[in-house]
Amino acid sequence: MEQIVDPETLLKEITSAAEKAGAIKIRVKGQVGWEGKSVPILKILFRSKPENPRVLLSAGIHGDEPAGPHSVLSLLRAWKETPLSAFLQDINLDLFPMINPSGLEKNTRENATGIDLNREFAKGHPAHEVRLLMNDLRHRRYDLSVEFHEDIDARGFYLYEHFPDTKDPFAPSIIARLEENGLTILKDPVIEGMPAQNGIIHPGKGRKRSHFRRHGWPMAIYMFRHGTPRTITLETPTTAPLDQRVRMHRLAFETALEKLLQAKKR
Repeated sequence: MEQIVDPETLLKEITSAAEKAGAIKIRVKGQVGWEGKSVPILKILFRSKPENPRVLLSAGIHGDEPAGPHSVLSLLRAWKETPLSAFLQDINLDLFPMINPSGLEKNTRENATGIDLNREFAKGHPAHEVRLLMNDLRHRRYDLSVEFHEDIDARGFYLYEHFPDTKDPFAPSIIARLEENGLTILKDPVIEGMPAQNGIIHPGKGRKRSHFRRHGWPMAIYMFRHGTPRTITLETPTTAPLDQRVRMHRLAFETALEKLLQAKKR
C-alpha cells in the first residue's frame, strides 16, 4: 500500500471506499482548521440489525501514526471479502477514520497547536477535535471499542485491553492470530511502564489511577468509564513496513469481531 501523506487526499479515498462498501451515512462532525486549511472529522456508519452488537473503530488520533487511517482504508476496500464480510453483516459499526488531520500532515503526534489529543478526554475544555468526538460519543453505548495506534519505539505488536473481570479476554486470541501469520509480537515484561505478558497489557493492573490523573485520560479510558464494557488499543511497530502494520491492524480487528460475535452467541 502506498502511503498518502495529505489528509484531504486520504479522506477522499476513505470516503470513496466507504461509499462502495455500503456505508449508510457519512457524517461531518465538524471541521479542523490550521494554516488556512480546513479538513472534516468524519464519522462513517454501517448498519445491520438493531439488535446486533455495536462497535466503534477509530484511528489517526496521533498524526505520526499513519498506519491507522491507512488500515481503515484497507478494511473498507476489502469490505465484501471473506472472512471480514461475514463478521460485518452481524454488527453495527461507527467509524472515525482520522481524528487528527493536522498532525497527519505534519507527521507529529500532537495536532497543529501542539496538543496530544489522546490525553484530553478528562478535561472540561478539551481540544476542538476531542470535543467533537465527546459530543458525539457521550450518549452512545458500544459493545466494543477498537483503536488503531502505532509505537515508534516498539520492536513488535502489542495491545491494551480493558474488560470486566467477569468476562473472557479477547487479547490472547488476537496475539495467537498474528503469530500464526508470522507477525512479530513484543514480549517485554514491561511495556510503557506497565506489566505485560505475551504482548498484552491490561491497564489498571499494575498502574495506579493517579497516572491517568497526571497524564490525562486517553480515549480508551473515556469509553470504558462511559459504558463501553471492552476497549482494545492496537499498537503496531512504526519501524515495520506500512503494509505489515496494516495487516496487523486488520487481522487484530477481524479477530476481535470474531470473538465478540462468539461471545454474543453464548
